[in-house]
Amino acid sequence: MALAVQNQDETYSGIERAAILVMYLERSLAKALLDLMNDEEVRKVGMAMAAIDRVEAPDIERIVGDFVRELYEVSLMPRTGPEFVNKVLPDLLEDERRETILPILKRRVNTEFADFISNRPAEAVAAIMADEHPQTQAVALSLMGPDNAAKVMRLMPEEDKGEVTVRMARLKRIPGELIDDVTTAITAALGRDDDFLDVGGVDRTARMLGRLAKVENDRILEVVADEDNPLAERLRRRMVLFSDLMALTNRGIQTLLKQVDRDDLILALKGGTPTEVDRFLDNVSSRAAEDIREEMEIMGPVPKSRIRGAQERIVATALKLAEEGAIYLSIGAEEDDEDE
Repeated sequence: MALAVQNQDETYSGIERAAILVMYLERSLAKALLDLMNDEEVRKVGMAMAAIDRVEAPDIERIVGDFVRELYEVSLMPRTGPEFVNKVLPDLLEDERRETILPILKRRVNTEFADFISNRPAEAVAAIMADEHPQTQAVALSLMGPDNAAKVMRLMPEEDKGEVTVRMARLKRIPGELIDDVTTAITAALGRDDDFLDVGGVDRTARMLGRLAKVENDRILEVVADEDNPLAERLRRRMVLFSDLMALTNRGIQTLLKQVDRDDLILALKGGTPTEVDRFLDNVSSRAAEDIREEMEIMGPVPKSRIRGAQERIVATALKLAEEGAIYLSIGAEEDDEDE
């Protein structure tokens, strides 16, 4: 059915406005518009054109005029008040007002700090804030937005959470200079997007501990456990990696395999290197090795978390056997090295 001709006071749908615009623009401009549309959009515009009987001149003028005005506003003006304050207003003010009034306005509309924090690991933010005064922590959490603040708060020491929460709740008005000081200090401490070096975190720290004498790393891990027991356990599990088990003798591997769950062995080897796979399977019967290789082949992709879990359980078993004297696992410095 043909589309009824609408009066100027009535509103065309978006697709009808697009169709009318294409129909009455100069051909080269109409072609340029159609070239920017995908096939489905062109089909819809064409269907709308086919349903249009005729359009009165005032309606054509209004639609084309609206298009030009909208194009101008989109290209030259921010869509929101905060965007206007940040992007346009500075150019409209004299120097003196720009320096005195603009900072006050921008603090009320600026989301740069919250956006900055959202692009940083919550662990890094929590670590930077750990050395700050509780009042500074409260101000920073209040300024970074509720989602960011919740992620950081979860990582703070339990004994600090209550005090910081009370201070946040009591904050009513924050001096502008304090806002600037806090956001500038934390932003500078966290650095730019491209100013990061991957230092390994838990893994590299654990490897360092694994190279200390056992009595030394045990003492360190006791201190860590007093503050963060789960972290101490993670460090302990990763002091020795699955690849370190390659240092075991054949007899040591055979002893270890007697204590290892078969499913864990298959998962661990699924994520192992060819050398690691051969090293373990050389210490089982040829039939068992063939069965394990077949199971590894047919099991398909496995999440890295499952592989790491299996490897860590095997390493934990090896460490237990080493402590019992059943196998010799060369880790850490010799006690005598401490005196050199």
